[in-house]
Amino acid sequence: MHLLNYFSKAYFIYDDDSTFLIEDVESNEFGTKITSIYIEDLVDDFLPADDDINHMLISVSHENLSKLLTLAYRCDISVGLLPSESQKEEIKAIHASKDFQENIDIALREDSKSIDLIEVNGELVYSQGVIGTVPLIGRNLKKVRLSFFRTLLYAVKKFFSIELQKFEITTQNGQKIVTAGSAIIILSHTKNGLISKIFNFNESIRDGRITIVIISPYSIFEYGELLTSIFKNSKVQKTLPKSIGYIQSESFSIKASSSKKISFESNKSIALPLECKIISKAIKLNASEEFWSHNEISNSQKETVKIANLPDSIEATKYMSKHIPLFKSASEDRFKDLFQILRIDSKLNKTYLILMVISTLLAAFGLFANSAAVIIGAMLIAPLMTPIVSISMGLLRAESKMISDSFIKIGVGILVALLASSIVAYLLPNFEITNEIRARINPTLLDLVVAILSGIAAAYSKSFKEIAQNLAGVAIAVALVPPLAVAGIGLGYGDLYIFYGAFLLFFTNLVGIIIAAVVTFYFLGFSNVIKSKKAVSLVLAILIAISYPLYHSYNNMIDKYKITKMLKKHRFLVNEKYIIVDNATVLFFGDVKVLNLDLAVRESLNRDDFEELKQDIQRLFNTKLFIKTRVEYII
Repeated sequence: MHLLNYFSKAYFIYDDDSTFLIEDVESNEFGTKITSIYIEDLVDDFLPADDDINHMLISVSHENLSKLLTLAYRCDISVGLLPSESQKEEIKAIHASKDFQENIDIALREDSKSIDLIEVNGELVYSQGVIGTVPLIGRNLKKVRLSFFRTLLYAVKKFFSIELQKFEITTQNGQKIVTAGSAIIILSHTKNGLISKIFNFNESIRDGRITIVIISPYSIFEYGELLTSIFKNSKVQKTLPKSIGYIQSESFSIKASSSKKISFESNKSIALPLECKIISKAIKLNASEEFWSHNEISNSQKETVKIANLPDSIEATKYMSKHIPLFKSASEDRFKDLFQILRIDSKLNKTYLILMVISTLLAAFGLFANSAAVIIGAMLIAPLMTPIVSISMGLLRAESKMISDSFIKIGVGILVALLASSIVAYLLPNFEITNEIRARINPTLLDLVVAILSGIAAAYSKSFKEIAQNLAGVAIAVALVPPLAVAGIGLGYGDLYIFYGAFLLFFTNLVGIIIAAVVTFYFLGFSNVIKSKKAVSLVLAILIAISYPLYHSYNNMIDKYKITKMLKKHRFLVNEKYIIVDNATVLFFGDVKVLNLDLAVRESLNRDDFEELKQDIQRLFNTKLFIKTRVEYII
C-alpha cells in the first residue's frame, strides 16, 4: 500500500473571501504546521524568511493569483490551490472538488508537478489576456454572470463598433505573420474560457508553448455566427470557424496598429508591443488527477500555425482601421464571376425573344383552359427574371450600360408578351373569363410581399453558383409572365379593367423584385454603398405610389372575406319566410361590389321579399352592394 507524504510546514495565503478557512486549514489532520498570512500583509510581495517552508497554500481571488504564482516562482516553492466555495471559476480551472477536506488533502501532499507560466513583458500572468475587442468572449465569465444584462447591452453596442486592426506577430522560429483582426486572445492554459473550452487547440499547461487565438470576423453577421457556435455547443469542436486562427510557439512578439495595451481577466493591463515567452516548469503545483489528465506533458516543441481563415498581409492593409460591415464583402473572384453573368443576362438576344413568345403563349392558353399546370410550365421557361436581376445590380453599382441594356430587354419582353397574348385573345373572342384569369386582376399588398421575398431569393440564388438552379423556383413563386398574359388578354378583349389589374400585378412584381434584389446585393457585400441613389429612389417612390391601390385591393379582399364569412349559412326571416344562404361570393369591379348568393327556400319569393332581403343585407354591412341571387327550393 502506497503511503502518502504531506508537507510538514506551509504558508496559507488568504483574502477576505477565505478568512473563514483559517481555522480548518491550521487544524488540518495531516500534521502540517500552517503559517497563515493575509494577502495585504505581504510586505513588498515577499514571504517571511523561513528556510524550512517550501510550500504555499493559496485561497485568493483570480485577480491576485498571478501575483502569488510570481511569488512562488521567485521563492522557488510549490503551490497548492485551495479555492473557497465562492471562487467557482477557480474551482473549475483546476478541476477541484466541492469538498474542502478532499481539496486540502490534495493541496498538502508532497507530490507536486511542474507547470509552465507565461511571461509578458517581464511579468508572469496566469489569466486570459485580450488585445482589441471581442464582445461577450473576451470578458471575465464571472463578471458576465454577475451583470448579464449590462454586459449584453455593452456587447450589443460593441458589435457595431468592432474594428479590424493590423497585427504583426513574430514567433520563436522567426516566422513573421501579418494579418488583420478584431482581437488577439492569449490563452491562460486553464481551459476555462469560452474559446478554449469549445475549440480544440491541443493546449496544455505543460506543453512548453503559448497559444494565441486571432479573432477576425469579416462582418457583424459572421461574428454573430461565431458567438452562436460558442454559446450553443458544449462539446469540443474539431473544426475552426471561418473567423478564427491560432498560433502556438515558445515565444511571440506582438504589435498592433490600434490597441495600446493587453487586458487580463485579473484586471492587469500591460502596454504594447508585447514580448511573450513561456517559462517552462516555472513552478510546482498540487492539483487533482482530473486536472493532470487534461494537462499532459508534451515534448513536442513544434510551432503550430493555423491562419488559413485570416486575412493575408495585403488584405490586412485593406481592412485596417475599418469597422466591419453588417455582411461580408463579396470576394473579387465571386464579384467578377457574377458581374460577367449579369452583363450577359442584360443583353437582348434571339433566344430571349423566342422564350418570351413561347412562355406567353403557353400562359395565355393555360389561362383560357383554366389549367394551373400549363401556367406553371410557362413560368418555368419565362426568361424575364434574368434582366430584372441584372438591372438591380446595375442600380446598386451605377453601371449605366447594364441598366440601359436591362431596361431595353425588359421593355421589349413586356411588349412581346402583351402583343402575343392580345393576339390569342383576339383569335379566341368567345372564351369566358376563367378563375385563373380572375385571380390575377386584383393584386394586393400580399402580392408585393411575395415580390419582395422573391427578389431577395433571386439575388441570393444568383450570387452563389451552388444554388443558382433555385432561380426556377423563384420564377414560379413570383409568376411574372402570367399577369402580363392576362394584361394582353384584357387588351385583346378591349377590357381596360382586366388590363389595369393584371398589369398592376406585373408592375408590382417588377418593382418589388428590383428593390429587394438591390438591397440583397448590398447586404451580400457587392458594394459598400448604393451608388445609383437617384434611380433607386425613383423605383422606391414608384413602389410607394403603387402601394395605395394595392392597399385598397387588400382592404377589398378583407371586406370580401368578412362578407362571405358572415353570409354563408346565414338564415334570414323575411315576411315570415326563412331564407338560407347556401353560398356567398363577392366580386369587385373597380369600386363596385357584386354579391352573388345561392339561396335555399321552402316557399316562393316575390318582389317584396327580395327587396326586404336586400335591405337586411345592406344593414348588415353598411355598404352599397349589387346583389345577384340564385334560388333553390327545398321540398
